Parts: sequence; structure tokens; C-alpha cells
Amino acid sequence: MRMGEWMTLNKRRKRLGNAVRVERVEQRLSQERLGRMVGTNQTYISLLEAGEINVTFNKLCRIAEALEVEVSDLVR
Repeated sequence: MRMGEWMTLNKRRKRLGNAVRVERVEQRLSQERLGRMVGTNQTYISLLEAGEINVTFNKLCRIAEALEVEVSDLVR
């Protein structure tokens, strides 16, 4: 993978993480609570929000469902 491609993917992960954080905070959910709702833990949610990990599509669907939004709302 070329450097430019990596940078684009990194920006997309950070944008997704920020969208999850914004929705979570608006709904007054802690990272721990959201993690429990989707079958994971606070550390996973923290890493996702920081753009440090790649989320699977299935996990992203569970997060969107827990936040009561569409997946497309999170990946704009």
C-alpha cells in the first residue's frame, strides 16, 4: 500500500471514530455502556473512536443499531 492510500484510510478511520463518538456523547452513553450494548468493551470503543483499529462491518452494524442510526450516518 502506498503512503497516500494509507493516509486516506487513516483519515477515514478517524472520521468514523469521531462520528461514533459524537453520536455516543449526544446520547449520553459511556464508552463502557456502548461496549456492553454491542458485545465488546470500553477499550475497543476507545480505540475505534481514536481511529486506531479497523472495525468489522458486523460490529459497525451493531454499533449503528445501538446508537439508533444508520451505518451510512457514521461513514459519511
